[in-house]
Amino acid sequence: METSPLIYPCFLEQRTWRNEKMQAPAVLKAKWFWYSVLSVFCMGGWTLLGKLGTTEISAPTMQFLYPFGWLPVALACLWVRRFKLERSLRGTIYSVSIGVLGGIGGLAFFAACRTGGNTSAITAATAMYPLITVVLAVLILHEKLTWVHVMGLVFAAAAFVLFSL
Repeated sequence: METSPLIYPCFLEQRTWRNEKMQAPAVLKAKWFWYSVLSVFCMGGWTLLGKLGTTEISAPTMQFLYPFGWLPVALACLWVRRFKLERSLRGTIYSVSIGVLGGIGGLAFFAACRTGGNTSAITAATAMYPLITVVLAVLILHEKLTWVHVMGLVFAAAAFVLFSL
């Protein structure tokens, strides 16, 4: 039986079609992919609730109350690890720094929502942070970008502009 190649542009892998079931693309089997999908759904809900909340209370109050939602998650993480903490000073500094940056970013997001601006535009604008992450990953972590990655960044920037119109 002759096979013909099929191209999956979103995964940039070549697969072969046969009269048997096709294998799922490798990315669908990767744990990081499903964690990322969960993150997208959670952050989508986070964004919507942030907008709804700021119509009722101020941005500083939202930011003050926000960590209380983290408390059950943090306790669950500790419980799974049997309340054993990591002993890396550098890791601890990174974790606390993430909290500081996330706190400032959250406050800025809530303040943006409180202005009455368009939620789609605010979300698109604040969702541009991966561009900063990519630039920093290239400069600091020496990660490499392919032309596909660069095109993804261009399309992300274009989406931001379109949502802002």
